Amino acid sequence: MALRRVVTVASGKGGVGKSTFAVNYALALSRVGPTVLVDLDTGTSSVRNTINAPVERDLYHLCRRGAPLDRGLTTLPPRLDPKGLFRNFAFVAAPQHAMEDFINFSEVRRDQLIAAINGLQATFAVVDLRAGLDAQVLDFLPHSNSGILVFTPHHPAATMAAAEIVKALLFRKLRLLFAARGPLAERAGIHRQLGTINALLDRVEDSYDEEIPNLDAFLLDLYHAFGDAEVVQALAANVASFCVHFVLNLFDGVHETFDGAVAPFVRSLQRHVSARLSLHNLGWIVTSPEVHRSNQERRPIVLHVPAEGSTEVDPIQRELDALARQAGLDVPSRQQPRPIKDFLLSIDPERALYDQLEVLNAMHRDKGAMRVRDNFAYIVRRAMHLLATLPPDQFGQRRLLTPGEILPSLLESLGGATPGSAAAAAAAPLP
Repeated sequence: MALRRVVTVASGKGGVGKSTFAVNYALALSRVGPTVLVDLDTGTSSVRNTINAPVERDLYHLCRRGAPLDRGLTTLPPRLDPKGLFRNFAFVAAPQHAMEDFINFSEVRRDQLIAAINGLQATFAVVDLRAGLDAQVLDFLPHSNSGILVFTPHHPAATMAAAEIVKALLFRKLRLLFAARGPLAERAGIHRQLGTINALLDRVEDSYDEEIPNLDAFLLDLYHAFGDAEVVQALAANVASFCVHFVLNLFDGVHETFDGAVAPFVRSLQRHVSARLSLHNLGWIVTSPEVHRSNQERRPIVLHVPAEGSTEVDPIQRELDALARQAGLDVPSRQQPRPIKDFLLSIDPERALYDQLEVLNAMHRDKGAMRVRDNFAYIVRRAMHLLATLPPDQFGQRRLLTPGEILPSLLESLGGATPGSAAAAAAAPLP
């Protein structure tokens, strides 16, 4: 089966649970189709430390020994997956010990890894990138969307850093698009405008220059200078089509999470990038001691499958009843607990939107008995719905691109500009 989507997972800073999310998300995706998780967080080998499985080959054997990447796939041992429910999952571990050429990739090493990931025979490849933003991260991120950004309300600096990733990605795309020898340079009349555009881009990217604070102000200036020219249309189309996907980890309540993470993230994007980006909240992972225990046991939380016939009760009410009995008080009979429905094991891509709402209702209805696995079941259904409804490469990408391949691919993105689009974008009020 040919590779269908490569989904990168990134975070602005460490400590937000990025690798824990990547592991469990890839496991959940494997319920839909063959999925390979590639650990490019090469400084920590965190995936290897999260899954208690014997690793015979890793990225070292690809890069130093020339072994094909598919010979370095590690699958789950029976003790972690006794029923084979996640037989479609495999991972490629980072080297066990830190080595300089794996921490700082050369161009040759980077291109070697990109080609190897593109050659995987899987429906999905999930790439866990190192925390932060540097050339090693930027080179593996998409040019048309953000991949999945993970942040948490408990780490405000990481939220702001996630917004910086979006800015860096979009400006990388625009720099290539408007380069002196880029895809627009050959268009009639445009090459004379590129010097002005790049000078203005320098000012927009400079956070200390407040006269042109973001791309919306930049677009307005260009519209006043050049009218509804093709170059302005191209800019408007590329900004509006850029998709930002994020997941909130350590979710601790709607208001707290919105105020502590979502609102600052969105405000930062509006202030420093653009108010017209396409934002998609893929879901959240609730704060739970189960996740911490699972990481200590090196058995990801998604693998904790409830036994058949198990039932659920409100754990808070159960503790209150136990205390009442200890105090000699009468405890009223409770409603019979409901059988547990395992949403994770019954993912139907054709019903992704409907089932997404069902899982959401269950999570809100059973707040006292929230299961973290349901969070991943919801996120996978949300991802399936986006794959079915968004244009290609606006969630994940068909394949990783080397820097030299990005320029030709940008030619295809220019088809999104239509007459009047720049005028409409420039005139539209900010949200």
